Amino acid sequence: MKIANGKDFWAGLMFLGFGLGFMIVAQDYAMGTAVRMGPAYFPTVLGGILAVLGAIILFRGFVSKISHPVKVFPFRPWIFVAGVVLSAAAYVSMGMRDMGTLAQVAHMVFSGIAIILLFAAFGPKSLWVILGATILFGYLLKPLGLVIATALLIFVSARGGHEFKWKEVTILFVVLAVFSVAGFVHGLQLPMNVWPSLWE
Repeated sequence: MKIANGKDFWAGLMFLGFGLGFMIVAQDYAMGTAVRMGPAYFPTVLGGILAVLGAIILFRGFVSKISHPVKVFPFRPWIFVAGVVLSAAAYVSMGMRDMGTLAQVAHMVFSGIAIILLFAAFGPKSLWVILGATILFGYLLKPLGLVIATALLIFVSARGGHEFKWKEVTILFVVLAVFSVAGFVHGLQLPMNVWPSLWE
């Protein structure tokens, strides 16, 4: 089959790969239920949704009537090498986690920057900006709380697009913050900070 839409092809391949990866890694942990989620529950459900979405988009890449030629992402070898070096540093720091908080922080920082650099080596700005915003959200959710971490996720991710409109991004943030607090904190009763612990 001929690839009709390169954008759909690459996007579908990426979603499918990430989804299957999450599901494979999660097999080593307890699943739990929807009420009492185990550590494998969220990655497995999210990975399944991503894999199905990726398969649909990948299929659409072959039958799409909108033509986008297949383009290879630009490759920046020096950024890739920096990502590999930081990945090695993160791996080494993982073995020293018993040394205390400093080693744990170093591991988190090295891991986050390494992931961003490895993606930045292959993709356009939007890819690594959105990935960086997601990693930022994961690291800052506990200390800053759900509302501020969501604000950072939305505003930083929006910078990865072609245009940034304060009003639209702010409305999106407010809607997502209200939905997240209502759904996860009040609805599912998940024990997470809504605001920084200093404000509670």
